[in-house]
Amino acid sequence: MADESAPDFNGSDGNGPDEVSPFPEWQVLREEIVPFVGERALSLLAFALFDEADGFEGAAYFRELLNESGTDVDAPEVTEAEGLLIRWGRLFARDAEGIPADVQTQFERAFNPQLREKLVQFAALTVATATTEQQ
Repeated sequence: MADESAPDFNGSDGNGPDEVSPFPEWQVLREEIVPFVGERALSLLAFALFDEADGFEGAAYFRELLNESGTDVDAPEVTEAEGLLIRWGRLFARDAEGIPADVQTQFERAFNPQLREKLVQFAALTVATATTEQQ
């Protein structure tokens, strides 16, 4: 499910995703999730999480990455799964315990339990990273 228009995290400028988060687990989770959802979908999720959690540096990083690949993050054309990840990510960043039942049900139907667990961990570390940016 790899997307050739997906951002290149290993660009020649040396700014890979490992510089996005101070948590080494973040990169490990990213590498484990990408084969199942794709680089673009995970980048859209990361952008949504950083943006909603006021993680300006992370949001700017993913905005630039996505824009370079031709994705307008302010009005992206997305698949159903990407749209769900964006919606779920923004809600998670606002209140991880307060995700509406209908969105949580869609999330549970779309992703298997193991992938959901990794997505929740990724989201939590991304929000934690956004929080550390604010300090």
